Amino acid sequence: MKILKYLLVLLACLVGAILIMYAINSKKIAVVVTDWGQPEGFSDSYYQGIAQRSRIGIQASSVDETCTENFVGDYPYRSSMGSYPHVSSFLTEGFEEYYDSFGMYRFDPTQGLYINVLDESVTLSREEAEQYERIKVTGSGDGYGRRNILTVDPRDGTDPLPDYYKIFASNGIQDVREQDVVFYRRINKLLGAEKESTGMHPMTDFMELYLTDFMKNYFGDQVTIRFGMYEKNSGYSARHDDVALAMARWGGFKNMLLTRETTDHNFYANHFMTRNKVYYKLCKSGLIDRVDLKQIRQVGRTPEYNLMLIHNMKRYLEQYSDNEEISLIYATYGLPWPGRNPQGPLGAPHPWIKEVYHENAFNNYLSFKRYAEAHYDVTHGGRWRINFNRLDGFGSNDSRTKSLYGYSRFPSQIFGHPEDELRFQTIRDQLEQAIKIEQRKNIIIVPSHWYYNGQDTSLKVRELNNLPLNTIEEMNQGIFDISWCERYQSDGSLEQLLGQGLNCPHGFSRITLMETFDEVREEFNIGYAQRIRGGIEQFGVLPDLGIEILAAGPVSYQNGGLIEVKHGELQGAKLFVRSDAHPGEPESYSYQTSYRHQNSRDPNTDETAIRPFNEFTTYDDHLISAWFDFNAMIGIQKNSKPDTEMPKLVNAVSDSVYFGPYRTLFNAPATITIPIDRTKVSDASKIQAYIFNDLSQTFDPLFSVPGGTTISVDINENTASFDTQVLGVFVLGIK
Repeated sequence: MKILKYLLVLLACLVGAILIMYAINSKKIAVVVTDWGQPEGFSDSYYQGIAQRSRIGIQASSVDETCTENFVGDYPYRSSMGSYPHVSSFLTEGFEEYYDSFGMYRFDPTQGLYINVLDESVTLSREEAEQYERIKVTGSGDGYGRRNILTVDPRDGTDPLPDYYKIFASNGIQDVREQDVVFYRRINKLLGAEKESTGMHPMTDFMELYLTDFMKNYFGDQVTIRFGMYEKNSGYSARHDDVALAMARWGGFKNMLLTRETTDHNFYANHFMTRNKVYYKLCKSGLIDRVDLKQIRQVGRTPEYNLMLIHNMKRYLEQYSDNEEISLIYATYGLPWPGRNPQGPLGAPHPWIKEVYHENAFNNYLSFKRYAEAHYDVTHGGRWRINFNRLDGFGSNDSRTKSLYGYSRFPSQIFGHPEDELRFQTIRDQLEQAIKIEQRKNIIIVPSHWYYNGQDTSLKVRELNNLPLNTIEEMNQGIFDISWCERYQSDGSLEQLLGQGLNCPHGFSRITLMETFDEVREEFNIGYAQRIRGGIEQFGVLPDLGIEILAAGPVSYQNGGLIEVKHGELQGAKLFVRSDAHPGEPESYSYQTSYRHQNSRDPNTDETAIRPFNEFTTYDDHLISAWFDFNAMIGIQKNSKPDTEMPKLVNAVSDSVYFGPYRTLFNAPATITIPIDRTKVSDASKIQAYIFNDLSQTFDPLFSVPGGTTISVDINENTASFDTQVLGVFVLGIK
């Protein structure tokens, strides 16, 4: 009896503790940080899992299944991802051969057996295998639109998978999953990473430590931060949707911020991979109505990100003499345009045509371009003649078709028909133009999408764009940049010389592919932390920086908004966010209404067909304005860091004014108005807007933004107005 009483008391205490924790955490912000979660070393289970979750996903079981609001395709061909044809992703009656028509095997000569790569219990004897057509996996031509490549090692011609075979006989195992196993084993073999995983990538480990420390210093116990990846690396990481569920179910958190470190916001990553998986898990658990989900979707376009990229470039530029011309090819990921026909069992319904990635990524490029011009180009006092442009194309030098701006992670034909003047160019397309057509001699490729030197930049991007690989020895030493010599011969063939650095013979161009951000990891995380800070501010929770809010009001995705300080020293300070100039776009876009060149296999040249943008000359050229609904704030921020006073701009003619949530982004520029001190202004034409940079801890000039206008001064009202695509702390000064 005493034991029973003791257990009841213990249970009551436990329930009480849980209820207290629920009450406390219900007011806190849960931050779930996620990314791809690449292991350090090789993990077969991780790569099998990430392939399943990122491309195949979950099939809807009925036309009205709960929690499938974000699935794509029409039932019965409806699923959570839709990247492949439905019949390749899910076994479909009448289309079984699309699901399973062959097998991938590793031949074990000691046993005389062909052992399946996915299920080792499935084997074929040598005699059984000889009954079917059989080819080596390497050189089989398999690949998703040739995006994933199965060839010999381009460095020395050796076969990375000498004992792997494709046997043309069904075996009850899904073909695309077998392919994925082989692709990833080849990748890790070429990268020298075939040993078992020993943890997470060092950049991921550093990020976790840095962000955890930042949240503690800036927010104290108001925020709890956890980390979860798109797929678990057993023993080292958990799935992000499992982490989110645990925080909601067992932690009692009601306010949750999901955040990704990607440079360029895209629906594929931020909606399908990040939010939708969390939504589905919470919904199936009956918790979705209890949790307020918000997101941080990219790190690009901020002063901190741009300056970090400028610092990362410096050592590469300094290999060249002063006043030399250097062409910069800005390299980003790239997503398909316009995608595939989504209809029917053979359709792939992922809505690539609705992507905001293309507009976001190019805006990020133009933001970086302004910083690169200001820091390095001779016309702005720099040391080199920086070239950002190609001679063909149309529009201004800030137009996409005239920019050395390259996509990288799909084959060229995935980005538009080769005869379409508005197609998206790849890195190799840009190199061919710069070298073969324009004879540019010095080229630096600037990767700006990936935060560490992983599989994409070390191998996949290079194979797709015919760029040389580092040796395994170099990669083991942490060397991922590479320089080489290149020229196109008279017959159009490409010749590359390696091992000479930039000491190229006459007639060759000198090319360098930069590393990503491993060498500037702290700088990257400073910028990322400030973006996450802004996400937390969306919940009304402010960091310990002495922020006083003087005005606040709603801004909507569709209608924009106007917030103004009506009284006090900052009277007249305003934030004007423009309404959506294209309501329903890109949400209403469809493959059927997209432009397809007259020489494509599925043409649509109707004059109303949807086409990609070329440039942003006015506010309304941007497809969207605000990215989401939020509560805007205007006020004063006294400190730049906890216990560190905000620095003063020496030439200031206004107070420093906080506009938040911090580092909120726009595409169509927002307009900020700040009151000026007329006693400090002798020439109004010299007034310049500045934005605080948390990386340098100084104020940067606010550069022109795509589609925006120049600063305007209203002498009668004693105010100045300027355009921006990012919020922060602003001040007006004299140039």
